[in-house]
Amino acid sequence: MFGVHTIRDKESVDRIMTQLENGPQRVAIIGGGYIGLEAAAVLSKLGCKVVLVEALDRVLARVACVELSRFIEKAHGEHGVDLRLGARIERLEGDGLIVTGVKLADGEVIPCDMVIVGIGIEPEVAALATAGASISNGVEVDAYCQSSLPHIFAIGDCASHRNKFAAGEMVRLESVQNANDMAKTAASAICGIKKAYEATPWFWSNQYDLRLQTAGISAGYTETVVRGDPGTRSFSVVYLKDGRVIALDCVNAMKDYVQGRKLVEAGLAITPEALANAEVPLKELM
Repeated sequence: MFGVHTIRDKESVDRIMTQLENGPQRVAIIGGGYIGLEAAAVLSKLGCKVVLVEALDRVLARVACVELSRFIEKAHGEHGVDLRLGARIERLEGDGLIVTGVKLADGEVIPCDMVIVGIGIEPEVAALATAGASISNGVEVDAYCQSSLPHIFAIGDCASHRNKFAAGEMVRLESVQNANDMAKTAASAICGIKKAYEATPWFWSNQYDLRLQTAGISAGYTETVVRGDPGTRSFSVVYLKDGRVIALDCVNAMKDYVQGRKLVEAGLAITPEALANAEVPLKELM
């Protein structure tokens, strides 16, 4: 159906920009993760009327704490994005060729000229599964990115590996950083130089004037500490698990990000009171 887009590659973006050549349009975005939010930020800046639909009760619910979610929601609202949280979709409407709206489970129809779907991905592993590779949440690989099949390696979004920043659990990391670093590990192993993959997970997202930088993996956190004042649009959230620093989300706070990565890598136990004091640089807590 014309006007329905998933963002997977440059060609996906090219199709969206081609449709926008006729001017700003009504856009419905399905999914309040990073893909949906970044698309909403860009399209609203281009003058489009944007409605973002999220099934859960907050954006970034799977990857961030409530404090960061609410801050991001407020920022998008200030830029005119209409957020529909806890909303379920019944179907897309149109004439079979062109999309005209998104019908919600409560009966409301959101009129639109374009729908962008950003609801996550599933790893494409069928071929390797058929070949006999070990599959769980992706292709299982060892510390050198090699699968259970001889001479077969897997990297990036599809590769499930044990990660020390996830307490040794098998995880898939959907990020550019992970794909690049795993590629280096695999290439070295193929060349006979075995060096285990131990890169610190990191991620970034640009939305409006906000630069969000993440270090570590926050899954399983037991406590959060807000460092700085979100009202100034420069602050950090430190994630703790059993008293130890496991991750940070930094908004327009480059120093916290650079210095905080070392706290994540060391897994230090630091009191919430010390972390909350924004007057003390994080490097002094090492």
